[in-house]
Amino acid sequence: MYFKLRLPLLRGALFCCASIFSLPALSADDALMDLIKVLRDKGTISNTDYQAIKNAANSENQRDQASEKEEIKKQVAEATRDTVKVKTGSSGLKLESPDGAFKFQVGGRVMVDTAIYDKDKTSLGSGAEIRRARLFARGTVYNDWFYKAQIDFAGDDVSLKDVYLGYQGFDDVKITIGNHKEPFSLEELTSSKYITFMERGLPNAFSPGRDVGISASTHGEKWGTQAGFFFDGVKNDSSPDAQGWGVTGRFHFAPMMENENVIHLGAAASYRGDGGDELRFRERPESHVTSTRLVDTGTISDYSNQTLLGAEAAAVFGPFSLQGEYMQTSVDVDGPGSDPDFSGWYVFGSYFLTGEHRPYKAGSGTFGRVKPKSVVGKGGHGAWELAARYSSIDLDDSGIEGGEEDNITVGLNWYATPNIRFMANYIRASTDPTSEVKYASAGDEDVNSYQLRGQVDF
Repeated sequence: MYFKLRLPLLRGALFCCASIFSLPALSADDALMDLIKVLRDKGTISNTDYQAIKNAANSENQRDQASEKEEIKKQVAEATRDTVKVKTGSSGLKLESPDGAFKFQVGGRVMVDTAIYDKDKTSLGSGAEIRRARLFARGTVYNDWFYKAQIDFAGDDVSLKDVYLGYQGFDDVKITIGNHKEPFSLEELTSSKYITFMERGLPNAFSPGRDVGISASTHGEKWGTQAGFFFDGVKNDSSPDAQGWGVTGRFHFAPMMENENVIHLGAAASYRGDGGDELRFRERPESHVTSTRLVDTGTISDYSNQTLLGAEAAAVFGPFSLQGEYMQTSVDVDGPGSDPDFSGWYVFGSYFLTGEHRPYKAGSGTFGRVKPKSVVGKGGHGAWELAARYSSIDLDDSGIEGGEEDNITVGLNWYATPNIRFMANYIRASTDPTSEVKYASAGDEDVNSYQLRGQVDF
């Protein structure tokens, strides 16, 4: 005899029977399947019918469970409809509206340095300092607008760093207005939180750094470009008193970007003018505790304009990396005499003893946060990196005797966690000669620097 069983009807009837005969240990579904099994064993229904009924029951249970899960999701979504999302981690504290249209983040960094100098002729002054103590707030408004405000409290003065407003509603294009870094130099554009050595190389004397202006940027999967118009002369003591202007652009390309292997190439240019009639280039010996500059052009009078050119390259092959840059500035002066050209370059290599690598960000063409494979505090030992750099700068030309300097730096970095790092640098600074501006009697000089840093960002 063939039986076509209606599962919901039979389950309901069986549930009533179970209730009448006080069978609390069995659910209606369990009792139903036991009854059907008995019918099969007695030959009342075939095994084929039994399997069909069993599969139908399982399918119905799965539909019921899916319906229950969907209902729970709806209830949770309704309950959290107006709840702000809060995230914490290596990037600081982040708040986000339920629809993601508004985002807000706060964070900062603290870097404490100490340095001991083995002087030759010129006194540099050993000591310690708070190198950076910054707080920032940034976020997005209605998805398309973004902003950032960053303040540095290190030293004797409070200074503004990144302070800008931007729009990103166009396809792959960002517009930024305010105080931000001009697109020049790989090492300058890489955050101080992530650079390999305590200080950037000697050629950084030519980098424009942060200025007030407007820029536009766009990028593809393996390339990026940015250009802008800026006013300078408001950010540091090496700029002229009058606010000049500059047009700066940079293009970078990564012909190879596979897993932990990267090759980066880039070029930048900047034309600057109308900064009064004075210009000056000088640089510390890759140590910031001292205020002494062994190379210094002094004030270049009758300054008209200058053209900055930069070329950059980097390669990462797992734990090993190379990076280098060349920069040159051609200064146009009014009046008699030749126009001076100054230049500088550096090259360095690094190796992670613990197997990590320098993470590359293709969109900006810079390097980011190193994340140790094991973290101190979670049973790990952190990441250890060895690095060595050679850098050079030449500020002697056309009668200007700013001096020449060559530095050798050896560094050891310990990344205890993604946010905590300790650095040790030894620097051998050699001048040939020292700047005639301040140290005419010093001549050639060799200085040894031993310095340490502890840093945390949040």
